[in-house]
Amino acid sequence: MTVADDAVVEQLLRPMRRYIPVDWFDWEPYAERPRSLRPDLWLLAAFLVMSALLTFPSPLVELDYELRLWVIEHKVQWLWDAGRTVVLLGQAKYVAPLTLAFAVWCALRSRSIRPMLMYVLSFITLAVILGMKHLLGRPLSQHPFALGKVSPEGPMLFTYHPEGGGAITDATAYPSGHAVNSILLFGLIVMLIGGLLPRWLRLTLLIAPPVLVAVGQVYTGQHWLLDEPAGFMLGIVILRAAKRVDWHDLPLGPLRVFDPARRSTILILTILIVGVMITPTLPLVPALISAAVLPVLGLAWLLLTTRSARRREAAAVPRQASGSSRSA
Repeated sequence: MTVADDAVVEQLLRPMRRYIPVDWFDWEPYAERPRSLRPDLWLLAAFLVMSALLTFPSPLVELDYELRLWVIEHKVQWLWDAGRTVVLLGQAKYVAPLTLAFAVWCALRSRSIRPMLMYVLSFITLAVILGMKHLLGRPLSQHPFALGKVSPEGPMLFTYHPEGGGAITDATAYPSGHAVNSILLFGLIVMLIGGLLPRWLRLTLLIAPPVLVAVGQVYTGQHWLLDEPAGFMLGIVILRAAKRVDWHDLPLGPLRVFDPARRSTILILTILIVGVMITPTLPLVPALISAAVLPVLGLAWLLLTTRSARRREAAAVPRQASGSSRSA
């Protein structure tokens, strides 16, 4: 076969390789993973400083409040409608299932649960952000003319007072969860399939959603301006932590019985993950039942799979011994 023939064969096989199971880890588009913790420490320090400046009537608080009033006075309906649409790029109930779908696809192609494990462990960190939002207690910017119902002092941290008559959801503005989602979830998508995308598209996925979400949320009054960079800082730190993990060689511990993964294994794992994701959206009683049942089902599945694997290993020992004796 000549060099020209080799080139023709390569051109024919290249499109087919998209459908051949490969090692998903090799799709990572970055030549090097983050090694230094210095950028992460700087981001966390900036977050702490900005948070401290929001605990009293600082110029940052005044900036947030004045910008919110300016947006109200200069509202353009079609821009407002567009803003309400683009903020969906940061809403977990839309972007998280999309990211999970890519993780499942990678798991099926590589016959490994590692892509899904990366998704789950990274997504769990969003629960920390949710708890932080409730703890910091910044009133939402949807109430610029009725802040007395939420806080008697304005859009600062730790100013939520239940006796003020505001609902608990009225004091969860800081940091913006949508901003964190737009950084983390689209970053995970790039980690999963970035090797199949051109560089311009990878950069678009990393930059465009956070920018659109920030502009949309501020313009439509869903968040104060500084809620957005706060969310970006935390999202970048979480994403850098996820990229720093060597998912390809990460010890699986008890989960090693699921690797290499069958299609049935990936299907069951997907069902369990989806169940966990929708649990917080359920009414109280079904949510409590789901929170109690899903871990039990997952543990039972793990124990049964482990027991079955041990039986297969035990049955394989006599066969190997019999084969060696015959050869002798």
